[in-house]
Amino acid sequence: METIKTAKALCKAYMDAGIPVFTEGPPGVGKSELWEQVAKERGIGFIDIRLAQMDPVDLRGLPRVVGDMTTWTRPDFWPDEKRDGKEGIILFDELADCGRAMQSASYQIILNKKAGPHVIPKGWYPAAAGNRRQDRAAAQSISSALASRFAWIEIGADPECLLDYAATQGWHHYVRGFLKFKPSAVHSMEGADLRAFPCPRQWERVSRICDAPPEQLARLIGGLVGEGTAGEFVAFLRALDLPSLEDVVGNPKKCHIPKSPSSRYALSSMLSRYADRKNFAMIMEYIRRSEFGRDFEICTVLEIVKREASLMQTSVFVEFANRNKDLRLT
Repeated sequence: METIKTAKALCKAYMDAGIPVFTEGPPGVGKSELWEQVAKERGIGFIDIRLAQMDPVDLRGLPRVVGDMTTWTRPDFWPDEKRDGKEGIILFDELADCGRAMQSASYQIILNKKAGPHVIPKGWYPAAAGNRRQDRAAAQSISSALASRFAWIEIGADPECLLDYAATQGWHHYVRGFLKFKPSAVHSMEGADLRAFPCPRQWERVSRICDAPPEQLARLIGGLVGEGTAGEFVAFLRALDLPSLEDVVGNPKKCHIPKSPSSRYALSSMLSRYADRKNFAMIMEYIRRSEFGRDFEICTVLEIVKREASLMQTSVFVEFANRNKDLRLT
């Protein structure tokens, strides 16, 4: 099973070879978003098509009579070079949810890049994503004829990859601190009621509501990741002992450093979220103190520079790098 990071590298290699890929995995791990990220990184177009919402005849478009012949108008969801660019990715998302008739209708699209009379531009790459049958997510079996048209990559949730992504996207430090403290909570369907369970998609949503009123917070989070995980998350928050960013920056040599690992995980995430050129030197002075711990210092600095790479050009980062020559820092 691949992580998002390793799967992305494989997808790019298959793309370069012109081999369609089906990314498969449990709900909410980012297997669809992966393709949008690849398109963005390569500066090419991206079109998301949900075949499960269509009938097979929709792929050809509406018929019309021209002279004594019947032709089909081109559906607007197919890529057009003038409108969408010469290169791009067409993602057939949730393909595993399609019935056999639609699966059969997609054979020609995947293998020959054609839908009846309509030809997909040469620079557009077909890919697919879907859930696994064992995850009880409405996925059906894929016919062997369709399966053989793809290279298959199974993706699982990986705490390290998710935390790297969360750092660059500015997720709330409470969420990042909790997932550092309890990596097993990144994705779990054990005991799930199939409605609310922890997964990367839901943690991103939790990140948006962490500043909700305390009396609502547990219920709001429970609606996203389930009551059990929400209870653990709220208990984690109640046990936190965090100084304010203003106190850290204002008095880095004497500001309080929490003793519990859970609080330092959250503090590390908070500092990495708000570090900038104005306060970076003070934050570095604070986290260098022996009470903070070298592991937490390194974790904090790496998250900071992942989010804001320009800070690697500062004198305080250079000093940090020289002190930690034995480590791979990026």
